[in-house]
Amino acid sequence: MKRPVFVYGTLRNGLHNYKRVLEGLTKQERSGTITGRLYAADHERFPCLVKEGNTVIQGEVMYIKEDRYEEVLRTLDRLEGYEEGNPADSDYIRETVTVIDETGSEVEAYTYFWNQPIGLGEHITSGDWLTWLQQKRKTAGP
Repeated sequence: MKRPVFVYGTLRNGLHNYKRVLEGLTKQERSGTITGRLYAADHERFPCLVKEGNTVIQGEVMYIKEDRYEEVLRTLDRLEGYEEGNPADSDYIRETVTVIDETGSEVEAYTYFWNQPIGLGEHITSGDWLTWLQQKRKTAGP
């Protein structure tokens, strides 16, 4: 089944991995939310999501173009360090989640959960990577 993908970090529209991996390859993009806990990993370079938690996580549901679906999913798996045949050693695990999209509808989508025992970093209490990035830039100064 060709599920959309829920993205919550560097793959969100306008950010660097969106431009590298998804730009021009989606047929629709909608805002959405899931629940979990979001952290800033690897010296705050990217977010990681864990299932345990009840923070509302902000993101986007990416509906990938049919003719590019398999290629894009393989690229996303590589980017996230996910090996379907070897989940134990994967950085992230791709799983199906229920997203509430901007229309209030429930959408079954893939997302990537952090699969490492260490490296979580700062807890992003807002559940929104974009808001967190903006706040970091403000406090960093010119």
